[in-house]
Amino acid sequence: MLTNLDMPNPLTAQAAVFVALAQLAELHPNLPGAYITTSQITPTEVHVLLDSPADLEAWRLATHADADDVQLSDLQGDRKLLFTAPLGRITLRVYTVFAPAPLVVAA
Repeated sequence: MLTNLDMPNPLTAQAAVFVALAQLAELHPNLPGAYITTSQITPTEVHVLLDSPADLEAWRLATHADADDVQLSDLQGDRKLLFTAPLGRITLRVYTVFAPAPLVVAA
């Protein structure tokens, strides 16, 4: 069984994450839902996985992140869009992974 000594960052260390996300949801009730994770190892960092580039754009606008801060990378044949944004005392790492559109060749 784990003791308090084994857990340097208890759940209360992550409280800022829950507060910031609740405030974001209150300010932007139509923001697309996401798969959200945080960790006791990095209690002020949040990973936000979204379903599409359009969802990522909605989150970018809501967090006032600059469009130039969005990074595009290749991920084993898929594409990944990512940006990092401060939200109060926490840091959001917001990303989506998607298949690239097929090239269309006109005959």
